[in-house]
Amino acid sequence: MRIVEHIIRAIVDTIPEIQLNGNLSAKPKFHWGDEKELNRYIALKNEESYPLIWLLPDSDKSEVWDGRRVVRDCTFIIATREVRKELFNDQRYIKTFDLVLNPLTENLIYGLSTSNITDRMNEGWTITKFPNYSADSEANGTIDYWDAIKLDISIRFYGDVQCLKPILY
Repeated sequence: MRIVEHIIRAIVDTIPEIQLNGNLSAKPKFHWGDEKELNRYIALKNEESYPLIWLLPDSDKSEVWDGRRVVRDCTFIIATREVRKELFNDQRYIKTFDLVLNPLTENLIYGLSTSNITDRMNEGWTITKFPNYSADSEANGTIDYWDAIKLDISIRFYGDVQCLKPILY
């Protein structure tokens, strides 16, 4: 049986550091779970949580009886911390989307699409951008200030983590 979360973690671990600002870069962090787990993760990890790739819970669908090939409609939240509430969306796109979120999303899609243990079920995916997705909003339950991208993508998982070959980004 394939453990989707372990496979995604291994692929995220291959993604290079992302430039956060002029002199700071960081490797993306990966975790998964519901809203309660997300808030607990952020509370415990604080600023070390970012940039964050979060996988929301969903069902694994087995393509064969023994679970060696699994398909999941993955929903990822790719987020970075942005505490400057005074920024307008055009500034947020330059400071966080262009610099951090878009490249990180592209690398995640590329890694999931080109690894030797996963592939996309179809050519498309859906991206929704959330500038100023913050703790002040009643529409979400995060406990931090974010700019974020939601990525919906359907992935087939068919290999073991120990078989993952290097991915060149």
